Amino acid sequence: MADWLKKFDVHVKALDGVRKRTLPGAILTLASSTLIVLLCFSELLVFSSVKTVHHMTVDSAAADRPSVRISLHATFPHLACDSTNLEVEATRGDPTMDVVNSIVKTPVGEGGCSLKGELLVGKVGGNFHISTGMAGLPSSPMLQLSSGLMSATGLMGSFKGVNMSHTIHHLSFGPKFPGRSNPLEEVTNVVSTDVGQYQFHIKVIPTVYKYLRRSPVYSNQYSLSEQFVKLDLMSALKASSAPGIFFYYDFYPVMVEYDEEKVSILQFLTRICGIIGGIFTVSGLIDGFLHQSYQQLKKAA
Repeated sequence: MADWLKKFDVHVKALDGVRKRTLPGAILTLASSTLIVLLCFSELLVFSSVKTVHHMTVDSAAADRPSVRISLHATFPHLACDSTNLEVEATRGDPTMDVVNSIVKTPVGEGGCSLKGELLVGKVGGNFHISTGMAGLPSSPMLQLSSGLMSATGLMGSFKGVNMSHTIHHLSFGPKFPGRSNPLEEVTNVVSTDVGQYQFHIKVIPTVYKYLRRSPVYSNQYSLSEQFVKLDLMSALKASSAPGIFFYYDFYPVMVEYDEEKVSILQFLTRICGIIGGIFTVSGLIDGFLHQSYQQLKKAA
């Protein structure tokens, strides 16, 4: 029975007496073994690492997340906390939406103020601004004719005494996730003699980051453009015209999805076997070719 089964052996064994070890074969074996070790080590690094891929998708579950948490930290070195006013407005949807404001004002330096905390707002386009508290004055004929409150000239004069130089230490929409970058991070704007508003127009992109072994994180990332709008005598009559920094934000209807991926153990073992088998097969072919060539040259000589 054993002799019959031996007929199916494709790994024919050579006798010790007819096997021959050569120096080129030894060098080729050492080179092949070194290459196998290097490639297997690189595959081990790939197996132990996590790759992140991303793609765009429709934000179909936006209704399940009707609010967004905005984290803000800004410092005004020349504006007292008593003169600092933060307001949130919705440009679309319900203008009377509930806004949770947990921004804390902390005096810094000599007459400065630091604002740090969070805003919980509805997931609709809107804006929030930090100003001197003069925004919101009624634009009425009484004001325009200087017959009650103050003249536009006097208002501009009071504006010129306001220094809105600021540093935005942090601004984000939603919780942190790996690889997120915030354009408004440690950004400083110094106001010269001009009176005006810093306006940041922000496009918020809903984002979900899916971990391998943890619950996904639903957050946002954003891009922005900014401009400085000077205030003149006529613009001072408008209700919304006061020195300050204004953040206008809007949401994209699409979502960016990040997925963590990792090579499975079966893929890893398959690649290792392929490396070992492939290199030894190729090295065997090269060794056979070199040996046959050497024998032919030896006979010809």
